[in-house]
Amino acid sequence: MQKNFMHEMEGNILDEDEKTKTFLVPSKREKLAIRVDKDVLAGLLDDQKLEHMLKNLLKMNSKKTTKEVINITKRNYRIFI
Repeated sequence: MQKNFMHEMEGNILDEDEKTKTFLVPSKREKLAIRVDKDVLAGLLDDQKLEHMLKNLLKMNSKKTTKEVINITKRNYRIFI
């Protein structure tokens, strides 16, 4: 199941520039997009921390929220882990 989740998310790239990459997180309840700095993304993908972080975000998001974009940078990525 872990490979399917990350494979599906990597296929849902919404936007990409030289500094950030924006993904649409696979979720049935809401449209959750995350914008991750590329230098942070490399470290998160290696340790599979990104998948763990996203699953926690999906659990904690409000049921009233239907669309949200979350920015993950060098300064705040530790908050999400």
